[in-house]
Amino acid sequence: MKKISILALLICLLPITQGCEDTKRDLSASERKVVIEDAKKTVQKVFESSNNHQFLEGLHYYSGDSDAYYTSNGEVFTLEELKKSYREIAPSVEVLENSIDTWNATFLSANTIAFTLPLHLKMKLVGVPEYNGQLVWTGIVQKRDKQWKIVQSHESWLNCVEVAAAFTPIPSENE
Repeated sequence: MKKISILALLICLLPITQGCEDTKRDLSASERKVVIEDAKKTVQKVFESSNNHQFLEGLHYYSGDSDAYYTSNGEVFTLEELKKSYREIAPSVEVLENSIDTWNATFLSANTIAFTLPLHLKMKLVGVPEYNGQLVWTGIVQKRDKQWKIVQSHESWLNCVEVAAAFTPIPSENE
């Protein structure tokens, strides 16, 4: 009985999986490249906003939908929570420069692209020496309501101990 149920399930799922595969096959390599370049513009705008200290403006390219989530510093945020954390840290940022080393994009479908971006970061917070380091940003960019939106992102610092030490204020001699 179990074998028949499993076989029936597989037969039912076959058209669904075939439909997904056909969507990928419908686009040529050059068409996929155009889709990737279009989605890439959204990610570029986010990093440009960040480099210009317009942190909240950069979040306009993130989705606020209930299925969207963002991981930063080991915590998972909704868009509203991410905005709150950016509002809190923004006044402390004196210098911020993100420099993307390599654009790695994966075509998932005509409306979904995954990006994995190794980058260098220069950051100076008030009262803390400037930090220069590396991280990897990953994100899923999806077309929703005819606009590309980031629906998932994750930042991974390459050396968490170094980052923690760099952003820990140095006590003054009076403390």
